[in-house]
Amino acid sequence: MVRVMDIGGNDGHRALWEYPGCSLTVVDAKYGWDITEKDLPTGKWDVLLVNHLIEHLDDPDQFLRSCKKVMTKLTVLDISTPNLCAWFNRILFLFGWVPHSYELSYEHNLGKPFGWNKEAIGGHLRIFSVRTLTQLLEKHGFKVLSVNGDKSTYRCFFLIRWVDRLLSCVPSMASTFRVKCVLD
Repeated sequence: MVRVMDIGGNDGHRALWEYPGCSLTVVDAKYGWDITEKDLPTGKWDVLLVNHLIEHLDDPDQFLRSCKKVMTKLTVLDISTPNLCAWFNRILFLFGWVPHSYELSYEHNLGKPFGWNKEAIGGHLRIFSVRTLTQLLEKHGFKVLSVNGDKSTYRCFFLIRWVDRLLSCVPSMASTFRVKCVLD
């Protein structure tokens, strides 16, 4: 049985979807474990799942050091995050708009088209491209095993969803991406 620690996983549903039948431990501030205040719990983990969390952290370097402390050579660090260089963000830049996942204010959503300014602030502090996240992981002593694109779950017009699904096959253009790595 695969032992998964879902870091910041809320209710753990993504971990159960990604790793069906796993032995699951969810580490989340919701349950009293604030990873910004204390290190990750020790244990024997096959996978550390970090689903849409790293972009919310003030200090991703400290977080990666904390992950390394609880990993073995066989533990997989599985990180997913929005893509700063997603296909639609590239188009938005051309017309002077701010990328979808990027936030310039703690109080107001600014500089976005299509009514996206009305969305709630998501608390994104660091938005990565595939290249920047893989470089950061390598700087911290991780070996990248795979990078995969993921389609958006955002509700939108059928044609846009179709293009998004098509371009999710190219991680550097995908709405979000997932990096799997191990200790080097």
